[in-house]
Amino acid sequence: MHFIEREINKLVKKNKTRDPFELCDLENIHCIVMDLHAEINGLYQYVQRNKFIYINSNLSEEEKKAICGHELGHAILHKKLNCTFLKNYTYTNLSKYEREANIFSALLLIPEVDKDIFYGQTIDEISCKLRVPRELLELRLQVNS
Repeated sequence: MHFIEREINKLVKKNKTRDPFELCDLENIHCIVMDLHAEINGLYQYVQRNKFIYINSNLSEEEKKAICGHELGHAILHKKLNCTFLKNYTYTNLSKYEREANIFSALLLIPEVDKDIFYGQTIDEISCKLRVPRELLELRLQVNS
């Protein structure tokens, strides 16, 4: 089992939800949706033992949820590291920390992918049904294999 998956399992077991916004609330992480620069999807900030997640209000609901999952990944895995999630970097292999946050979001929002259920469907069709960004589903499938 992936170490990130273990962290998610502990978090979900403790809080009984996989919703990143609910998890932020239950874990005392301040989640603020606001108008950010067009190039910034979200960011995580650690200030005086307080955790803050900022999410760009101009994103779709599915993008907000994915970004919240990503930033929550930073809050759980990289507690004292301040991180900005830029549009240009999204799901590419940027750094160890960004990759781990992407994996966290993918594993949190897509706990399992039953390939038999989605047999014959495209990645776009599956991501639409699961209501997650295509790139997140692709990453989840990579982690699964």
